[in-house]
Amino acid sequence: MKTIKRIVFTGGPCSGKTTFTSRAQQVFAERGYRVIIDHESATDLISGGISPATMGMYEFQKYCVALQLKKEELCYQAAQEIAGDKVLIFIDRGLYDDMAYVGKEDFIEILKNFDMKLEDINPRYDMVVHLVTAAKGKEEAYTYANNAARYETIEEARAMDDMALMSWESHPNRVIIGNESEFEDKMIKAIQSVFEYLGEGAPVEKFRKYLIEVNDEILNKIAAEANYSTAHIVQHYLLGENGYERRIRSRQRGEDIMYSYSEANYLSTNERIKVDKVLTERQYKDYIHQVDPDLNVIDKMRYSFIYKDVFFKLDVFDFDTGKGILSIDQPSEGRSVELPEYVTVIKDVTGDVNYKNYYLAKSQKY
Repeated sequence: MKTIKRIVFTGGPCSGKTTFTSRAQQVFAERGYRVIIDHESATDLISGGISPATMGMYEFQKYCVALQLKKEELCYQAAQEIAGDKVLIFIDRGLYDDMAYVGKEDFIEILKNFDMKLEDINPRYDMVVHLVTAAKGKEEAYTYANNAARYETIEEARAMDDMALMSWESHPNRVIIGNESEFEDKMIKAIQSVFEYLGEGAPVEKFRKYLIEVNDEILNKIAAEANYSTAHIVQHYLLGENGYERRIRSRQRGEDIMYSYSEANYLSTNERIKVDKVLTERQYKDYIHQVDPDLNVIDKMRYSFIYKDVFFKLDVFDFDTGKGILSIDQPSEGRSVELPEYVTVIKDVTGDVNYKNYYLAKSQKY
């Protein structure tokens, strides 16, 4: 039986929603889900020339609600028709976010144009993930760089985050992800919260990595494991800007291709903010001219599978198909790592920077 879940992710400006979108597409696809992204309606409108500055906030929110309802309808229809038994629709801001901009009374009047009431909203969404804006506790990371439609000051971002918190307070299944830890931990917690809601084992925060031998026999045995899938991944590293580490990636799974951009900003020796965003094919091609000529292309096949209820990823790089890097969720304290009996480990490379993609792009060898 097909299951479809609609999950809103919300929060003030610069809260990590763009990165969450990109991460969610990859992580849940690897776990056997079909993922549909409903991008923020307000950003779509503003980017297209329809904004509060041209018509006032009340009229603008009528357009936002109209577009939001239509997009949600189309996404749900597509989810019913798309191949696969497990479908997730991630919605970048839901209807209650529109109320935050005009107030409850005006929003009720707007809903009347669509024969809706406030009580009709919560049942539309199975879960709400609120990502707190960086303007609350991570001010040094507040940026306009990853959203051309963003214009809010830090003070305005805080106020908008508060309004979103109040607007969604009635939803029975809401989680709030704050800025108490590093940005990477924030994204992990957000992804984990969705897995917990779905009743599945969530990815843990740490991994163990092994360099292993690869041959046809091993790949055939992996293909027989649960939740097996493959993806062809190609990564280009770009020329750095202001010390940022930047890359673009294409990820092909069957006939589906997803393009993404990532940049890592190191705030200190031990802390970085890694921002991801989804690209169109045209945007991806536009970045090609920025490729760093001193770094090689990362071209690899990823084999994802579950062995004894544990999720594994095996990356086999084109420069040496006789070896691969096997990643496993770091188990809890007191539990040993259990690898498939058909795996031959060459060495444990957990924490060894030489086996990260960026350094492999330099050396092209294990």
